[in-house]
Amino acid sequence: MDNSKFYYLVGIEGSGKTTVSKQLAKSTDDGLAIQTSTRFFSFLKREGIDTLFDFNLVDNNTREKLVNKFHLEFIREKNKYKHLFLDGHMYVDNSVTGERVNAMATNNNGISNGIIYLNSFSKTIESNINKDNTSKIRNRKIRSLNEIKDLSEKEFQAAEDYCIKNDIQFGVLNHTYSDGEFMKKKYSDVVFLNEYYLPQTLKTRSLYYEQFDSKLSPSALRRLHHKIGEFLVDAFYSKTKLGQENYQVLSMDRSGNYISNGFINNYNGSFYTYKKYNNDDFHLYNDKKLVIIDSVIDSGKTIKTIVESLPESYRMKIHVICLSINVKALNMMHSLKHKVSFHCLGFSNKEDRPTGKGDMGARLYGTHH
Repeated sequence: MDNSKFYYLVGIEGSGKTTVSKQLAKSTDDGLAIQTSTRFFSFLKREGIDTLFDFNLVDNNTREKLVNKFHLEFIREKNKYKHLFLDGHMYVDNSVTGERVNAMATNNNGISNGIIYLNSFSKTIESNINKDNTSKIRNRKIRSLNEIKDLSEKEFQAAEDYCIKNDIQFGVLNHTYSDGEFMKKKYSDVVFLNEYYLPQTLKTRSLYYEQFDSKLSPSALRRLHHKIGEFLVDAFYSKTKLGQENYQVLSMDRSGNYISNGFINNYNGSFYTYKKYNNDDFHLYNDKKLVIIDSVIDSGKTIKTIVESLPESYRMKIHVICLSINVKALNMMHSLKHKVSFHCLGFSNKEDRPTGKGDMGARLYGTHH
C-alpha cells in the first residue's frame, strides 16, 4: 500500500509495548500488531541460529547484518496492511556480554514511517516488571528506579536521533496508569514531534549534545551556548522565513542569556530580558512578532505565564526557541498552539527536574556546587 503507515513502538522492557501496540492496531482501520520477538526468533532459526544465546555470541558485524536483514522482511506486511505496529527496542541487554547493545536497524531504508516512544513512568515500569516476574509470564531483570530512569532516557534519545538521521516521524505516547491498570491507548493519542524541530546539521547536533556534558566549565558552556545561538538564526529563518526586521527578541534571564546573545549577534532590532520580578521596563511593539529564547523548557509554566501576561493589544504570532523541551510540556504547548509556535533542537523525557550539575542555569553561572 502506497499510503500505509508502519511504526516501531519502542521503550524499555516492562513499559507495556506489546499491549499498547495491539491497542493502537485495533484503533485504526486495517491495522496489525506484530510481536517482534516471536518473529525474530523464527527469523534466526531460518538463518541457522537456534537460540537467543547463540545470537548473543555472534560478533557485532554479524549482529548488525542480521538485524538489518530482519528489518527488511517487513516490506511484505507494509504492502498488505494500512497500519502496522511493531513492539521494538532501541537497545537490549546482551545476556552473554552483559552489555546494552543496539537493537534497531542501522538505516531505515525507507521501510518504517517512524518510531513511537512509549513514555511510561519508572515506578509503573518497576511495578509491571514485578507483576510479570510474580505471575511468571516473563522473567524480567530487576532494576532500581534510577537505572530504569537512565535506560528510559537513553532509549528516548536513541529513538529521536534515529528519526532525525533517517528523516522519519518521531512520536511520543504518554502511557498513563490509573487504578492499577494502564489506560487504553489509540493511534490518535500519539503526539508527533517533527513540526517542532529546527533544521540542524551534524555540527549543530554535535554542539547540542556537547552542552549536556557535566564536565564543561561554566565559561566553556557559556561560549558553547553563544555559538549555538549563532547557528539558530539561520535555522529559524530557514524554517519560518521570518526576517529579523519583522520580530523582536525576549530572552529568559539566566539560562537563556547566552543563547540569546549569540542569536542577536548581528541583530539590530529590539531586545529585552524577562526576569523573575519587575518586568515593567520593556514594551512590545504590537506590529512585530515576538521571539522568546530559553535554553530548556521543563514544564513550560514560565512560558505560559509570559504569554498569558502579555497585553490584550498584542495579537501577533509568538515564537519560542529553545535547545530542549521536556515531553511533560506537550500539554502546555497544545494549549497555546493558537498563538505560539515552538521550535527546538531536541526533546527530553527526564522524569525529574534537573538539579545541581544537571541544572542548565546553575551550570552556566557556576552555582551548581
